[in-house]
Parts: sequence; C-alpha cells; structure tokens
Amino acid sequence: MDDGAENYLVLQRKGQLFPAVTLAAYRLHRHAVWRDRAAVDPTMALNALEDVVVQATFFGDEKLNVMLENLLTTAKSFVDAVRVIQVSSRPGFGDTVQEPHRGDDDAARRKLQNTIEGFVTIARADLRIEGRWRSALSDPLAM
Repeated sequence: MDDGAENYLVLQRKGQLFPAVTLAAYRLHRHAVWRDRAAVDPTMALNALEDVVVQATFFGDEKLNVMLENLLTTAKSFVDAVRVIQVSSRPGFGDTVQEPHRGDDDAARRKLQNTIEGFVTIARADLRIEGRWRSALSDPLAM
C-alpha cells in the first residue's frame, strides 16, 4: 500500500473511533446514580469508554493521547464520585441525588463534560474538521 492509502485507512479508522469515544463518554456522563431507589453500577459504562479509548490511542499522536488519558482519568474520577454518593446517601425523591451531595454530582458531571468537549476539539482538529462544534451536553433537551 502507498502512503496515501495508508493515511486514508488511518483517517477512516479515526473517523469511526473518535465519535465512538465521544458517545461512550456521553453515555457515562448521563449515567444515573439511582434507578428505582437502587444504586446503578457505572462499571459497564466506564469499561465501554475505556475499550474505545484504548483503541483510539493506537491511532493518536502525543497530544491526542494525552487528551484521551485525561478523559479516562476524568471518567474514573466521575465514577468514584458516583460511588461515594451511593455509599454515603440514599436516593432522593424521583431517584435524584440528595441535596448534600448534589454539588459533588454536578461538579463531577461538569468536569467530565468539559473534558469531553476538550477531547472533541482536539479530535476534530486531528481529523481536519473545520467549523464550530456544538456539544449535545450543552443542550438540556439533549439529555
């Protein structure tokens, strides 16, 4: 294969993996703390994100891989925050996070959202996608 064909294949694979990373991160971000008054285990959502991040790092340069590592670290921190809430409280009305822990939940989600948006910015630049990107997380109706 010539360099053009190889570059095309790599670009094509990145074009599949980068949106998959974003989708897995969004799913984790929207992960419920409680459902039917029971704790919801975020392990599967984190594992799905980790799987696609590991694949994406194979195709990334140093800057992109640092961002992917940061995304995974932030995701793990988010999961830790969810687990702390689950261990130290009970579900509020409608399976909400109780007031004393709501700030922690909001902060962890906001940090994950910012990290997702940072990844998307770098990924789009890597794919040479121009124009403004609008995060689905910034639209409350998209949740």
